[in-house]
Amino acid sequence: MSAEEENAFCDDGSWEGAETAAEPEVVDHFSNMARAASLVGDLRNSLLKEGFTKQETFYLVATYWASEMGAFG
Repeated sequence: MSAEEENAFCDDGSWEGAETAAEPEVVDHFSNMARAASLVGDLRNSLLKEGFTKQETFYLVATYWASEMGAFG
């Protein structure tokens, strides 16, 4: 087989026999942080509506945030 035959185009326009490397999946770490921050804000608002003090709310939200970030295992 000649070099021209090896590099011939297929009917769909791609290279015949060409191997393509799979592109790595893009991971958006900031979207996970934004999701967690949104949950923390919702939790804080709900706790305040339920009658918890600002200090109690702070400690509960801090505990949740630490667990979300993996501080407890």
